[in-house]
Parts: sequence; structure tokens; C-alpha cells
Amino acid sequence: MTEITPRRLKGRSYAETRSAVLDLIRSSESISRVDLAQQSSLTEVTISKIVKELLAEGIVIPAGQGRSTGGKRPTLLKLNTGVLYAVGVALDVPTIVIVLCGLSGTLIERVDIPGMGVEPPPIVVARVAEAVSQLLERRGLQPSSIMGVGVASSGRRRGPLGWGADPTIAKNWEQFDTAAELELQCRIPVVVENDANCVALGTFWSRGTTAARDFMTVYMAQGIGAGIVINGAVFRGASDNAGELGHVVVEPDGVECWCGASGCLETVGTPRGIVRQVQADPKLAALFGVGDAPNEAVIYKNVLEGLSKGMPQAEALITRSVDRVSSVLLGLANVLDLDWIQLTGPGFAAEGKRYAKQLRKLTDNASFTRGVHTVTVELGGTGPDVAALGAASVVLHGSLTPHHQNVRN
Repeated sequence: MTEITPRRLKGRSYAETRSAVLDLIRSSESISRVDLAQQSSLTEVTISKIVKELLAEGIVIPAGQGRSTGGKRPTLLKLNTGVLYAVGVALDVPTIVIVLCGLSGTLIERVDIPGMGVEPPPIVVARVAEAVSQLLERRGLQPSSIMGVGVASSGRRRGPLGWGADPTIAKNWEQFDTAAELELQCRIPVVVENDANCVALGTFWSRGTTAARDFMTVYMAQGIGAGIVINGAVFRGASDNAGELGHVVVEPDGVECWCGASGCLETVGTPRGIVRQVQADPKLAALFGVGDAPNEAVIYKNVLEGLSKGMPQAEALITRSVDRVSSVLLGLANVLDLDWIQLTGPGFAAEGKRYAKQLRKLTDNASFTRGVHTVTVELGGTGPDVAALGAASVVLHGSLTPHHQNVRN
């Protein structure tokens, strides 16, 4: 991965300057006051004032001493992970994952509870609120020590469509104010964010990434989307719907997608798309036991088992997915001039290495900028908790470093 020097701080207001200094401490893991002044172009007096406040509030603590450059060894500073916390919630149909994180975004505890299913939103939110309450009680934490609850969810923002191809979930959830209801029950601030954006901000926050690095995190569960981070903020587009990879057309003569277009990536490249192909083909349906499968997860599992057994039909389905997903990501790498793409989410759990290998091959051989820079392709977290961890980081990112403004165009 290319090393990039952090961008200098502009220091428009004191609040923004303080926020940016805290972000430098976060991204450095541990850093001295002298280095903070050098990297920010701020005076040592300003740095001293900000650090004094952060120490007094318990957000930052001493982290030992650095190397001497001829004088007294400098005191290093780091985030205090034991005083303030964030909760992350990943809403999903089969399982809801709840995590507790410290200021660094690292996992402290995880709880799994029954998923959304087809239950009404108020019942699901009440279950989440109860689980959060029990988690805090078990840890001996008061709501005042929780900076907020982040909720990761799928679906289109600001529109009548959403929640993918499931009209029942869309009807139940799109008109329901999840944030307001959960905040009322938990008595903690709540923010709801797109799951792909959550994962991208989780990568930014917990890995010590600086605002100088622009990157894309691809999150695949049943559908697929991307969180694009530019200058430390999520690029959102005109209506908060940037990053909808699933609705890039890859087969113009393909089947109609629920969004209204035909041949979208979601119809052939995602686990749900693979299941739909199996269901639509009588021979594949018989081969992979659709008649005996109670849900999409079982059908997809049957396809993966067929792949492990060397069944050509399963191989064809997965190969098609790998090729289509990789081609779309190559295109985005060219459009955005990216040098870092991370693949995450449960959809990459089984064959993630294969997707990453194919994308690396394409970027090495066909990237427009291959003669200028390489494109680093990483396989990140693929567990069900990756979106929940990201949701907790959304809270930390918004609360501690508000100088990162949303990038919209």
C-alpha cells in the first residue's frame, strides 16, 4: 500500500482544529506533541492547549515515551479505550448482531439475537433495545458512557424502494423511524447508516487510516454495495445512495432486476442473484434441491457444496459471479483512480479469495493506471459482525472527528 503523508490541517475553527488533531492521534495510534505540531502545521501552543483538554476529558491518555532526538524523551499520546464506548447494530433477516466497542473501534463484546424475520419493526426494535440494555448492565456501563448506537441496514435511502428484492421488508421498514424509536427506548443517541458505508468507516477508523487515503470498501451479503471514503468522509451522492454496485448493468439482455433495469450485477453476481438463477432454471432447481430448501441461505449453501464436489453447474454460477463483480470493480478503480479496494462481508466468506485473486489479475493487467501505481486488493472481514463493528465506528467518527464533512459531489 502506498504511503501518503497526512494532509495539513487548515484550522478554520477551533472545534474543527481540535477534531483534526484528535484524528491525527487516532490514525497514529500513539504520537508526541512535537509530531502533532509538525504533521498539522499548528503551533506547539495550540497543540498543547488541545491536548490538555483531551487529557482532562479522558479521551486521550499518555502512552509511554518516544525516542529521544537529543533532549528529553517525548511523552506519547493515544486514545483512551476504557472511558467512552459505542454500540453497533447490524440489522439482518436471519440474525441481528450487536457489538460494544471502545474509542479505537475494536471489539469488546458481541451479542447475537434473532433477526428481523417478518416481524413488525416495533417488535424488532424492542428486542434490540432490550439486548443493548442487558449488554450494558452486564458490563457495568451507564448509558452516559455510550457515545451512541450505530445501526447498519441495507436499502435505498430517501425513496419508496429499498431493502432489495424483499417487498415485505420494504413495506414494513421504510416508513418506520428506526433511529427515533430505538433512541427513545435506549435513551442513547442513535444513527442509522447504509451497511456498506458502515464497513468503510469501520476500516477507516479502526485501522488507523489517515484522511489522506481515499479508498473503497465493497460489502457483499445478499446484495452488494460500496462505501467510498474520500478525505476521511463517505462520498454519498445527491441522495445518500452512492455506491450501489448491485445496480450497475453487466448483462444488458439479462433478467429484469427489482430496480427496473435488466441485467444488474445484483441479478448474477451476488448470493441472492445466484439463488434466483437456480430457482428460475428447472434443471438447476432440481440439482440443488430447491424444492427441499426452506430459504435462500440453504439454496446458496447447496450451490457451494456442489462447488466443493466439482459440479460444473455450480462452478459456472460462481465463475459468472466472480467475473461480473471483478469487472465492475475494475471499472470503478479506473473511474475513481483508486489504489486500495477492500472486499468484505458474508457474501465473500466462502469464495472471497477467488474474487480477490481475479480482481488483482484484472487490475494488474488492465487497470488504466497500472503504469503509474498498483491497486491493492484486500480481503477484509467476512463475518456477520463486520457491519456492526462498522456501525459503531460511524458513531465514533461522527462524535469525535466531526471536521470530516460528508462528501456529496
